[in-house]
Amino acid sequence: MVHRADGPFLIEADLACPVCGAEFRIIDGTAHFDVSAPGQPDDTLDATRTAALLGLTEGNLPVLLTGSYAGLGAALVDLVPLTQVWLNPPTGVATPAAPFSALSARERLPLGVETVVAAAVDAGHAAPAMLDSIVRAVRMGGRIIAPVSVPVPTGLRELARDSSEWVAEVTTRASGLVELRRRAP
Repeated sequence: MVHRADGPFLIEADLACPVCGAEFRIIDGTAHFDVSAPGQPDDTLDATRTAALLGLTEGNLPVLLTGSYAGLGAALVDLVPLTQVWLNPPTGVATPAAPFSALSARERLPLGVETVVAAAVDAGHAAPAMLDSIVRAVRMGGRIIAPVSVPVPTGLRELARDSSEWVAEVTTRASGLVELRRRAP
């Protein structure tokens, strides 16, 4: 149910899953899939370095920026005009001029298979279940940045590593199919 929109962008709305019945809200343009608190901006991150590590170029798919990486959003738009999806952005982060979406989720990324071109994952979003859902959302051949303290998940090939981050490429295609079972009448 849309309560308020600005063109194609939802400002205030109610979301519901027809399968499981879960209900969520969009408030001030941010979809809230949980009640987790946003993090704080990280001043040590660099937009040019992040764009290079993710191999960002112009394209149709958005880039996913989690937590503190969302603080690079405005600077990334100046480098590469891609749509951005922010997961749990820090409070007080300036929104970019280009189209973007902000999501709030705790355990899993609520996006479909191969819906983003690349992802920058901060330490607050590197739990195994969250990272697995992020890997599924990145297209095959796309890149993911994550902290070195986190093991590289299955389905990724590590490309580089320094003292703070690793960069890996998605090498396996995630299945978007759901097995359907028929109940006996």
